[in-house]
Amino acid sequence: MSGVRAYSSTAADPAEIAERVRSHMPLVRKLAWQVHGRVRDLFEIEDMIQIGMLALVEASQRFQDTGAASFGTYASVRIRGVLIDHLRKHLTLTRLGVQQRDQIAAAELAVKAAGGDPANAAAVAEHLGISLADLATWRDRATVAPNKSLDEIYDDHSVWFVDTRHTPETGILADQMRQTLVKNLKRLKEREALVLQLYFVEELNLEEIAEVLSVTVGRVSQIKKAALAQLREWMQEEA
Repeated sequence: MSGVRAYSSTAADPAEIAERVRSHMPLVRKLAWQVHGRVRDLFEIEDMIQIGMLALVEASQRFQDTGAASFGTYASVRIRGVLIDHLRKHLTLTRLGVQQRDQIAAAELAVKAAGGDPANAAAVAEHLGISLADLATWRDRATVAPNKSLDEIYDDHSVWFVDTRHTPETGILADQMRQTLVKNLKRLKEREALVLQLYFVEELNLEEIAEVLSVTVGRVSQIKKAALAQLREWMQEEA
């Protein structure tokens, strides 16, 4: 894990930094398009590329070659992480909400094209083949919550307002488990730890990890399986 920690160091040569940025611009576009594919209805690809470029510049400035991994590997992790963080901060609709929002919009256009009133909920519901109650549910699901006040969106039974804080007892157990896990993660081989980081933290799939590490998908699966098995063994020994 020492190589991972070394990533926080800063590169001092401006020419080297500029070359890293120039040569890895295609990587930014590739990662931006991959992430954008999940939420293309909500974000502009140009914005995603711009965010990725800023992440590339920062990665170029921070990276120090220790021989543990290439700059491309490090940059992939950093750029994808920044893009996913951006989505998490700004994504306010579920995929189902997006789909139903688009279906409502299409139905309203169809009603208008037929000479009807798109503001007529009954006409829109009829076109969609659903009830007025279902249409109301669809509209609520497709509404961006941050544009509402807390009083408008608060619900005692909503999972969004569940208190997930630990009690003192569960907090102590969680801290102990976390400390044990961190300690055992440091015992893993460098590549095993990197695969788990890319899979669980950066949310890359096996194909993407294989591309980052320049190995086969099968090899990534083997490394992940072996690392998890080893972690379980160590954790059980200390349970």
